[in-house]
Amino acid sequence: MIRISIALTILASAFTAAAAEHERPDSEPSVQRSAALEPRSLPNGVEALPVLGSSSERGAAREHAEPAAEPKKPAESAATEAAAKGELSPFSVSPSVPRAATAVAVSGYDSASKGFRARGAAEGRLLSFLAARVEYEHGLANGPSDRVSLGLRATFLNQAQHGVDLGALVFYQPRDFREEGEVVGGLLLSRRFERLTLVLNPLVGSDPEGDDQSVELRLAGLYKAGSWLVVGLDSRGRYNLSSDEKRIGHLNIDWEAQAGATTSFGVGPLLLTTLVGPSFLQRTYLGVGGPGEHQFRAGLLAMAGAGASF
Repeated sequence: MIRISIALTILASAFTAAAAEHERPDSEPSVQRSAALEPRSLPNGVEALPVLGSSSERGAAREHAEPAAEPKKPAESAATEAAAKGELSPFSVSPSVPRAATAVAVSGYDSASKGFRARGAAEGRLLSFLAARVEYEHGLANGPSDRVSLGLRATFLNQAQHGVDLGALVFYQPRDFREEGEVVGGLLLSRRFERLTLVLNPLVGSDPEGDDQSVELRLAGLYKAGSWLVVGLDSRGRYNLSSDEKRIGHLNIDWEAQAGATTSFGVGPLLLTTLVGPSFLQRTYLGVGGPGEHQFRAGLLAMAGAGASF
């Protein structure tokens, strides 16, 4: 009986093994899986543990663990960024110092003065808070029609730490009939509100003799509409005071104002800009017996030009 029981047990085990092997589609993968699970010996005698899971499973786990990469943002134009700060405006001056250098030049027709008008400015960084500035202007004025201004400007406060950008500007303007010129100084203020930047420049000038003075105000509002577009408003107004006898016999500008809607397109370091808006001026002939009749003019100013930021 014992021999019969042993034989039956052997037969049952063989039948079970055969059935299990029959359910597998191929016997070789089982052998390969078994071999894969066996520890392998490395040359230094250390046994390597088996690696579980297929490469596709590991890839899926890695993709699940790593967050998807964010889409790349369009490259920011250096000229657009400078224009949004007010560094490339035709009239107003930003208190921020350029990264290396900036330049802008615009020209067009002013029907109020009935003549061609041009403006240009270039700046170069000297120190982290100091820049040299050169301005050029052509047009009707109390003095030569072509004027060059040389000066320095510095930044004292920044918005990140003090809530506002604040700087100062000092330069020399040759505007006088005798080429005496004026020494001009003023404050540079700006405040950013996300995409909107406001710029304010109150300036005061005087000649060395002290008998010719001027007060000037420049104001700008700039909105960064995109990575390549800045729109806004740029303006300036100037009031002249004089008690100098050399003004006698001349038609002098008492005050003038220009303003315009600006549109600037930036591509890399280069900028194309336009300005269109109203222009006003008042002139008075100063005779021996005193000032004569005031002459007021209003017209349209249209200018276009280019700039760059490096």
